[in-house]
Amino acid sequence: MNLETISAIAQIVAAIGVIASLFYLAVQIRQNTQSQRSVVVDSLTSSLINLLGPQSTDPDLMRSFASAIEDWHGASVDDRSRAAATLFTLFKLLENAWFQHRQGTLDREQWEGWDLYVRVYFHRPGVQVWWADRKAMFGAGFRSYVEATKAVSGVSPLSQLIRGKPSPVPTAKS
Repeated sequence: MNLETISAIAQIVAAIGVIASLFYLAVQIRQNTQSQRSVVVDSLTSSLINLLGPQSTDPDLMRSFASAIEDWHGASVDDRSRAAATLFTLFKLLENAWFQHRQGTLDREQWEGWDLYVRVYFHRPGVQVWWADRKAMFGAGFRSYVEATKAVSGVSPLSQLIRGKPSPVPTAKS
């Protein structure tokens, strides 16, 4: 075997090694991407639970929120104070979910639930009043998305749901 043959064999072996390394790297990147998506979905869900958890144990908080999102000006100062903080946090969370969807982190099915949630709350009369004064605190893309949405039919207002008179199950179509 001459030196040229040995060199050619070494180059072939090196090329095969590089190709194998690239396939391995692609598998690792895919697994990491799936893991990151799972972390984002879990983080969004945990954030929503942390936001809404106190309302589930404090009927006054729930009542305040329900009152303010239906009639901002008719709600008491205390109700508006409680709702303002909750709405800001909620819409920042929804903005994050929108961004994650736009970046491809949330797939279509995951986004459908978030989109429905956005539309259910955004189109409440009290939220419209709050939004008019606070929308500048959100990114332009999110503002455009939210303001272009259509109200969801078939979903009871929170105050009606609390009273035990839910509407039929909604569809996620916009």
